[in-house]
Amino acid sequence: MTTIADTLSEHQTLERYGAGRILFREGDDPLGVYVVHNGQVDLLFSGKNGNAKALRTAEDGQIIGLSCVVSHRRHDCSATTKTTCELGFIDRETFLEQIDHSPAIWFSVLQMLSQDVNSCYDCMRSITAARA
Repeated sequence: MTTIADTLSEHQTLERYGAGRILFREGDDPLGVYVVHNGQVDLLFSGKNGNAKALRTAEDGQIIGLSCVVSHRRHDCSATTKTTCELGFIDRETFLEQIDHSPAIWFSVLQMLSQDVNSCYDCMRSITAARA
């Protein structure tokens, strides 16, 4: 099965990062998307007290920064490599051009964003259940 990462492989710049590398910070303008080929990337957001809170960990095949690139919003979380990683980077303009020319890529993007929304609902349910 071909994934969106496979479809966009010719447009990616591959790079290896050591653990602890900051890819972007919450509030930064999105420069593009990262495709996780190997390794894990922690996504963190600032809590009310300013301390970083874990949101989730991205793993092989996942795309980081997708919603902010598509929505033209600043990053709503920070991304830091948890392990040594091999990541593909696609700049914002190239990524948007590619999805503009391919209904299959648009559909994959829609599926990924829908999964993120559903994950948020699941988190909200678990928070609500824990408080009850």
